[in-house]
Amino acid sequence: MSRRGWVLALAALVAAVALGGGVARAWPVASIEVTVIHALKTDGGASIDPRLRDLPQLTSEQPFVRYNVYRLLDRKRAPLEPGKPVSSLLPNGRTLQVTLGEVTQEKGQPRYRVRAEIAEPGKQAFLKLLEVTAGGDQPFFVGGQSYEGGALFIELVVRR
Repeated sequence: MSRRGWVLALAALVAAVALGGGVARAWPVASIEVTVIHALKTDGGASIDPRLRDLPQLTSEQPFVRYNVYRLLDRKRAPLEPGKPVSSLLPNGRTLQVTLGEVTQEKGQPRYRVRAEIAEPGKQAFLKLLEVTAGGDQPFFVGGQSYEGGALFIELVVRR
């Protein structure tokens, strides 16, 4: 396209926006990454699954320091759209549901309000509602559920 063509196309786009034309507001593209970790306390020494080495809090922060063995059980990613829940079955039979709420801007960066719930079929919710506002690629954890002699920790990260 010639320079004149680009200028005309840009002018048409500006006019469409100014006149309220059909240009939709673009939300940041996001997905939710769910990592399920099995933590155990053993007498056999420390062991961290090599696929979890990017989680330094496993060896330095509460409640993680209560355990010395960490295994990655599952890691998956799903598209995240405002108001549309994403569900994931956990190894203990419960269901994690994550919903993206409001997307705001802070210092030019998107901030994502995320709601997480954990339910078990036929029982009262284990985790009724956790609401967190986090930046992209900023992990937060849901944890402490008993599982096979240890605990499950679920790392949630909104990826852009």
